[in-house]
Amino acid sequence: MRIEIRLRPVGDDPILPFNYNYEVYRQIVEKISLISPRLAQEVEVSHVDHFTFSRILVRKRELIPESGIRILSETVSLYVSSHSPEVIGAIVEGFMASPSIRIGETDFVAEDVKPLKEPRIKDGTLFSTLSPIIVRTVKISNNRMKIWDLYPNEPTFFDKLRKVMLLRYSELYGSTPEDSAFKIEVIKFKPVRILVADTYYRGSLMIFRYWGSREIAKFGYDLGFGEKTKYGFGMVKVIDEGTEEK
Repeated sequence: MRIEIRLRPVGDDPILPFNYNYEVYRQIVEKISLISPRLAQEVEVSHVDHFTFSRILVRKRELIPESGIRILSETVSLYVSSHSPEVIGAIVEGFMASPSIRIGETDFVAEDVKPLKEPRIKDGTLFSTLSPIIVRTVKISNNRMKIWDLYPNEPTFFDKLRKVMLLRYSELYGSTPEDSAFKIEVIKFKPVRILVADTYYRGSLMIFRYWGSREIAKFGYDLGFGEKTKYGFGMVKVIDEGTEEK
């Protein structure tokens, strides 16, 4: 399930900071907590990610290198997705009960929250990321283990992505999918680096074509591809190539 939250900035000269993922994560959890403290606690402490969200889409903007993104459009959009109707329902009700959020030094008011139609995902579907995909591994450097973020041009990226998706799926549902084989072909990608709390993550914005397991495809659409998805990584959309409805 997926919703679009249309946010209107409040005040003069609204600026969106470059690194806002953790703030958005906290705001979403707070909205859930307004409706169900039990569910918010479960979402926070669980090692399973129960939702993901997009980058904030600013249609008219100006980059201010020292501070962030100057918002020139009347509204911006945030997309939130989950496998759970309960989670999505709590987020929607939370924004209805308390439509204000603050990101950086800018206040926003949610003026519209609406569900989005589920796309049809078929073999060869073309996906585009709405937030970067994170894939990580461990390397030994100077006799110490180091977390290493992988890019799609590295040979271990796809094998690690497959393992991550199967592990996350089995942790959520208690079993592996009936069909666990899938592959992706990256059409293009752009590396990005994002600060979440006190940790930098390197990920990839990309367009890729997907073949294989429908279960993993649906799981990835609902909860994101890759790792750390609850912090706003791995969200994808289906690109309409003219033969399928978006």
